[in-house]
Amino acid sequence: MSDLSLPPLSLIALPDAPTTPRSAAKTRFEAFAWPTPTLPCYPAPVGQIAPEPCEIEGLNGNVMTGRLIIFSPDDGLLQLQLPPSRTTMPLRLEQFRRLRLLAPLAPLPRFSEDTLPPALAERPAVPYTVLMKHGAPLSGLTIRHHETDYGLFLFEPVDGGGSVRRVFIPRAAYESAEIGHRIGELLVSQQAATTQQVDAALEEQSAMRSRKIGDILLARQIISREELVNAIEQQSRMPMVRIGEALVALGMITAAQLDEALAQQRNDRGTPLGELLVRRGSVSREDLQTALSRKMGYPLVDVDAYPVDVEAVSRVPYGVARRVPALALMRRAGRLVVAMEDPTRKTAIEQVEFAAQCKVVPVLARVGTLAQAIDRAYEKTGGSALAMDAMLPAEFEGDDATKLLANLEQQQAQDVIAGDDDDATIEQSDNSLVRLINSMIMEAQAQGVSDIHIECQPGREKVKIRFRKDGQMRPYMELPHTYRSALLARLKIMCDLDISERRKPQDGKITFGKFVQGQRLELRVATIPTFSNLEDAVLRLLASAKPIPLDNLNLSPSNLRLVKEAMQRPYGMILCVGPTGSGKTTTLHSALGYINVPERKIWTAEDPIEITQPGLRQVQVNPK
Repeated sequence: MSDLSLPPLSLIALPDAPTTPRSAAKTRFEAFAWPTPTLPCYPAPVGQIAPEPCEIEGLNGNVMTGRLIIFSPDDGLLQLQLPPSRTTMPLRLEQFRRLRLLAPLAPLPRFSEDTLPPALAERPAVPYTVLMKHGAPLSGLTIRHHETDYGLFLFEPVDGGGSVRRVFIPRAAYESAEIGHRIGELLVSQQAATTQQVDAALEEQSAMRSRKIGDILLARQIISREELVNAIEQQSRMPMVRIGEALVALGMITAAQLDEALAQQRNDRGTPLGELLVRRGSVSREDLQTALSRKMGYPLVDVDAYPVDVEAVSRVPYGVARRVPALALMRRAGRLVVAMEDPTRKTAIEQVEFAAQCKVVPVLARVGTLAQAIDRAYEKTGGSALAMDAMLPAEFEGDDATKLLANLEQQQAQDVIAGDDDDATIEQSDNSLVRLINSMIMEAQAQGVSDIHIECQPGREKVKIRFRKDGQMRPYMELPHTYRSALLARLKIMCDLDISERRKPQDGKITFGKFVQGQRLELRVATIPTFSNLEDAVLRLLASAKPIPLDNLNLSPSNLRLVKEAMQRPYGMILCVGPTGSGKTTTLHSALGYINVPERKIWTAEDPIEITQPGLRQVQVNPK
């Protein structure tokens, strides 16, 4: 770690990481599809399925080789394994200068050196120069490039056959990037311009760069009601254009990339095509918005300068506006005009329409501008952002775990200053902690997680929270050591366990609908004492709280017949054994459901009671 000159870090310290709207299917560490050169002879981006040999350059210029385990630029971090260490090391994007994958990416097998397309055979490799914030500039050759909110992807040629090495430079590490030959030098070499004309153009360009980006965007965006009405009427007269066709027409993606995305969308109907292309790395969100504005005619509104319409804003609850996110601009002809980052998201539009109880006309807002604009708009309706945040509805769906954790840390810092106590602990009744736990459980459900593991470390080590999905453990969050007692106490309260008992294991069950209205979710909770008088907890998300008919368990005909015969006997015992999660409780309740008739009375002794069904008298085991 010292060779890279990187400070200690934690997986949750991501205040500047770019955020994206969360969907129900998105995981916190989704397999990242590394971009490839946008030429037909290269394979499409695919998610990383195995560790990648890599080379990383620290802020001090030191270079080390290792293996890239997880790369999650949307979350602003990656995990490396650096020999001789066998453990992984997390890094934030702002902690290094450059990351290079060492395994070359070759063209598709059907393209040999003699059959390369003209675009590659005509030496498409161009020079690049990246002005870094730390150290000397980086320069070299690249075959195309791909720039995103979180950094720059380059493709350095390896040989004459078209193979490239993929390079990533974090956005936080560089000031600017210049890709390709300088246009002024080309014009002079081709005698299309004189040196004096190029110098004059450079001076004008320098003057343009001195303008604030807000001034430039303001000149291009709608800032008044009259302009917005005219733009909406103009859009209504435009022919219908699909987003894929618009991106291809603008040259932002190829027809092959569109076909691949459409094929993937057939298996993922819930994700809009534009969002799918962004996740695949085919286009950036800025490119997507350009296509929505230029080709599909969505009016682009400057939400920072647009006057607030209190009546329109009040039609959408604050929690819904932040969760989508969306900002109501005005009412027109019985419809609500709403600014969104992606107006093609039907599910988001439906949420706003349900909350506002009227039809919605979506318009476009620049990426990253809505959050602050929403807070300012709702403050003008009569409350501060903090007050409205405290009044969010009970479902807490709009809460972001990272933001809630930041609120807790800020509150703890204030307590430390007031009481001069470096180990001031968080109380289990703290509103932000309660919402953090609710948000964690809801996000686990949305991601399809089977278990939540809470692991408390001795001393001042952080509390680790990990999710298990498809049998694989993935880090979710780390909390300061001062939170562990309150976290375990809150979970015990939710499942009616003894919060004073820390020396013995306990099992319980959380009916989540009691704490978050409308959530039909149940969790099985197990706590166990660990070293240094600490406790760990495991929360299992129960897929179903209803019994499955015995005939639907997919037993073989012979086994199904034997089970039914055994269940019909007047006395005896049936043993149902297997490891955790193998389906023992589900199988037993299916068998009980087979004999659960009004003429028979059935008692059960369970620890804990996971599945309930009418007609059974179910008793929780008391070891005493």
